[in-house]
Amino acid sequence: MTKKPEQRPYYRTAALLGAQQQPYGGRVRTPGRAQTPTRGRTSGSRARQAELHLDIPWKLVALFMLIGAVTLWLLVDNSWYLMGDNIRVIGASSQETAFNVAIASDLLGWHGLRLRPHAAVTAIVEQVPAIITAQVECNRFPAECVIRVKEREPVLNWIAQNAGGQNSEAPTDSIYWIDAEGVLFSAHEVRAGLPVVRGPLPAVAEDASSRVRVAVLEGVTALAALGIDSTADGNGLEYHPERGLIWTDPQGRRVAFGVGANMEARWNIYLALIAHLEARTVAGNGVFPWTIDVRFPEGPTYSLERLW
Repeated sequence: MTKKPEQRPYYRTAALLGAQQQPYGGRVRTPGRAQTPTRGRTSGSRARQAELHLDIPWKLVALFMLIGAVTLWLLVDNSWYLMGDNIRVIGASSQETAFNVAIASDLLGWHGLRLRPHAAVTAIVEQVPAIITAQVECNRFPAECVIRVKEREPVLNWIAQNAGGQNSEAPTDSIYWIDAEGVLFSAHEVRAGLPVVRGPLPAVAEDASSRVRVAVLEGVTALAALGIDSTADGNGLEYHPERGLIWTDPQGRRVAFGVGANMEARWNIYLALIAHLEARTVAGNGVFPWTIDVRFPEGPTYSLERLW
């Protein structure tokens, strides 16, 4: 019996086997045929795209949310706005003056970041004649301001009578104060111990009116030095636009002195005229004048009727 030759293992190579179909994605790839994407590959691509879309920059979002919250707080929190209870006026002699100062400052209602203390100082001094200096200090949050003012020192009371309107039965009086510079400003009362002048305010331009008020003040001061009590406790003086200061003497005669500091010569003429009239009365041919005008000492006049 013939023994078969022993078979030896033979290792085939890719070159000998030729092109072989290889499995890919669960299908067999055929040469020359277009392959369609498998479902597994499509689902992986979509997963990667979803991951890209969900990659949100949370730090940037948080930053924008914080900015929005701060902005909303700045806009809606009432503590940022200056209300009436958050403004104090120190140095005002009356509630009316304090109110006028607060309104003139133009601070009420503004946001704390938009408060302008320096502009408020200028507005107060310009719009409130009673104030000579002002100082404004503000806190941004919570919004609050303190206004310190210094008022003018009055030296004269001026009572101006206003004609009654259609619905008013009687005329009303407006009270003003005048300082040494002739500045006129509203007052809330007649200050005791100061001279009193009653009459209309000078109806001229402000510069000319200020000079007239200074002349009136000089006349009042000069007459006070001659013994005419024109304080609130006395009879006071009247002002006439044409005749100046008018004084009613103890006998009821109305004497026009004009304005200005040169009152001594007019006073002496008044005394001499009264002495002359009294001498005529003693002689039996005296007269009693109701009005005497000594504005011009070289030519005084009088009238037996109450003309003014």
